[in-house]
Order: sequence, then C-alpha cells, then structure tokens
Amino acid sequence: MSLVLIYVRHFHAKQITNDSKTVYIKRNQSGFELIRNGKPFYIKGAAGNSNLKELADIGGNTIRLYDTINIQYYLDEALRHGLAVIIDVPIPPFGFHNYLDENENKIIKQKVKDLIVKYKNHPALLIWNLGNEVSYPKIHWKDLIRVNHSKKRFVKNFNEIIEIIKSEDTNHPVSTSKWNIGIEHYTSFKIFSPDIDLISFNVFGDTKNINNNMKQYYFLFGEFPFYVSEFGPDGWWMQEPQFTSWWSPIEPSSEKKAEQINSRYNLIVDSKNCFGSLLFYWGNKYECTHTWFSLFKEGHKSEIVMEMEYLWGQSNSQPEFIGLEYMLVEGKGAADNLIFNSGEVKNAELKMDVNENDSLTIKWEIYPDVWYQGWNEEKYNRKLLNPPGPIDCFIKTENKKATFVVPDKEGPYRIFAYVYDHLGYFATTNTPFYVLIPK
Repeated sequence: MSLVLIYVRHFHAKQITNDSKTVYIKRNQSGFELIRNGKPFYIKGAAGNSNLKELADIGGNTIRLYDTINIQYYLDEALRHGLAVIIDVPIPPFGFHNYLDENENKIIKQKVKDLIVKYKNHPALLIWNLGNEVSYPKIHWKDLIRVNHSKKRFVKNFNEIIEIIKSEDTNHPVSTSKWNIGIEHYTSFKIFSPDIDLISFNVFGDTKNINNNMKQYYFLFGEFPFYVSEFGPDGWWMQEPQFTSWWSPIEPSSEKKAEQINSRYNLIVDSKNCFGSLLFYWGNKYECTHTWFSLFKEGHKSEIVMEMEYLWGQSNSQPEFIGLEYMLVEGKGAADNLIFNSGEVKNAELKMDVNENDSLTIKWEIYPDVWYQGWNEEKYNRKLLNPPGPIDCFIKTENKKATFVVPDKEGPYRIFAYVYDHLGYFATTNTPFYVLIPK
C-alpha cells in the first residue's frame, strides 16, 4: 500500500500548454481552466440531442451527444446556434463485451479512428468523451499478472483507444464519464489509465458529496481538472428517492426537481478545478417514467428549463413556478402506499399554490408502471423496453380534480397530472398505486 500511495501522490494531472490548439487545458495560479479558441470556456450545457435553439436561448453553451447517429447534422446545428459539442465515443462497458476477443477489439478501435478522423476539424467540437459509465474495473495488483484476464484486456484496449484519439486529433482533450465520485474505482483508473486529459462525473443526489470527495482525490493524486457530465434531480435508482412498499420509486414533482437542481448546480459552481456541468436530460427520455428526466411536452418547457435560465444568468429574476406542489388520491400521498381493488372509483386532487384566476390547463393520465421490467434496458444494448401507453379509465376531469375507475388488471400504475401555463411552461407530478383483484 505504501508503494501505491507514493506513486499516487506523485501523479499529477497532465496539461496541454500549446496555445495554438483549438481546445486545451491550462494550469494557472488558482488551478485549471479550459481554453477554447484562445479564451477561457466554462461549460453551461445539457446532455441530449434536441431543442438546441432552446438551449442556446436560455444561456446554454454546450450539448453532450451520447451517440454518433446523425452526428454531422447535430454538429452543424450546434454550430448554427453557437453551441460547443462533447461527443461520446462509443465503446462497450466492462462486463458487457468480451474484451478477450481481439478481432472484436480491432473493429471497435477502427470505428473509433474513423470517427475521429471524420469529425476532428468540426468547429463545434469541444471534447471527445470516451464512453458513458464504462464501468472501469477495480484492479488489484494480482490482476496484472493473470494472462488474458478480462480486466487487464479492458484496460489495455481502453488505453489504446485513448492513444488513437490523441494521435489522430491533437486539438481536443479526451475525457471519460464515471457514474459516481467514489474513490475506490477511480484509484484504479488514475493509476492504470494516466494518459486521459480529464475525468467527468455523472452525479445526481451524490452532488452533495462532490467537494469532500474532490478533497480526498486531490490529497491522493494532486489537483486535476474535471467536469460534471450529468447532473439533475434525484434519480430513480436505489440510493436516491423514496419507494413504495412494492418498490416503485416515488418521483419528485417538477418544482421539487428544480429546487434540487438549484442547490446542486451551486455546489458544482463552487468546486475547484471544475470546468462546468451538463444537465440531464435535454429532450424527452423514458427512464422509469416518461416525465422523470424529460423537459419538453406538447410545445411547452418544464419548470426546470426556467430554473436553468436563471442559473445560467440569462434571467435576472428568480423563477416564478406554476405552483403545483403535490397530488393526493383519496386524501393520501405517494408515500402512503396506495393499494386499491380493481373496479373501485377513486378521486385525485392537486394541491397548488396558485391564484384561481391564473390561466392554466390541466391534463390527467394513468399509465401502467414498468419499474419491475427495468428502467433503461437500451443502455447496454439489451432489448429495448417498449414504453407503455395511457389507459382510458377517467370518469371525469375538472381542473385540479379527477375521478377514475381503478384498472381491471393487477399490478402497479401511476396517475400523472400536467399543468400548462400561458407562458409556455408546464409542471408535472405523479402518484404510484397498486391494483389488486378482489377474490
């Protein structure tokens, strides 16, 4: 352990000092900064591939693209709207590809090389990001002496891909995204893949630990640059939200999400050596529900977009949210474990802090809840989960109140409400419930 610690304490982040490069990392008296076209560049952006004009209009300057489908179009659109682009270079995560198969590894590396050569000179390009949450393995020293060990082969190919990118494009940094800011796996990464230019973190609820964790990193490795490649409200995964008794995650309201994003963004801004952050998700994405991370609906923008406009300095006044607080079904909330018999008639009501005279449109929907089938199966190239559609079981909907018949099929469901204002924004909340078939 002492040898490892000595090695780690000796390691410092590399910096690119050639001022002629398009994008490079510079060290100054206060730490590191990202330089683009000769000027300091702080990332104020989002991850996704739609609504680029809306992103630029509210003060965003960067979009992160997760895949390379239609990448020429998105690069050109980003340039047209004055946005820089972080491109995810697709590689399979450790554990989801046989890195012992050298023929397959050669194919992956050739595809990476072709991608870099084709797009390296596009003026919108900011950073090559090597994979999203590649599950970089925790490596013990004994792993290094095992012939053809999968961990060893993954690291070998990972490092060779870094070398390919940097040899083909000397004008843009290379990063990779980790799914959290835990210390153990990062130690392996920092020791065995030292040639990457900077690291990025996907953080949500764990944002609260970012400054303390970075202090630990700096003690071990010396200071180094990073950026936040995903941040947002509490996610659906095990550590973050509340759950019902049948393990359905309880989704925060859009206003609550905006409040969480505000506090987390300010923590990120205060982080030393941080190059900025990317909000997740700029567009529409089905992940656990169709509303958890989606920011656009029926021509309206989520309250979260309003919050980001304020945080990015495009609006001088704090957002005035629509006022949707929460939903009650039969007088109870999501945490009360709502279990109903099929065929029963139930009443839902929205609690809102809003004037009755405000011009609002309210819509209601009920969906089957698919938490038990997996939330994001397409992530690792498994069979895509088909999102469910709404069920027509409402008897009456009138503004803040709705009456519905409990569905006739046993299982988990959610009732959703969407509140649209006349300014082009919407708020949303939902409540999970479970249906039993009476004997």
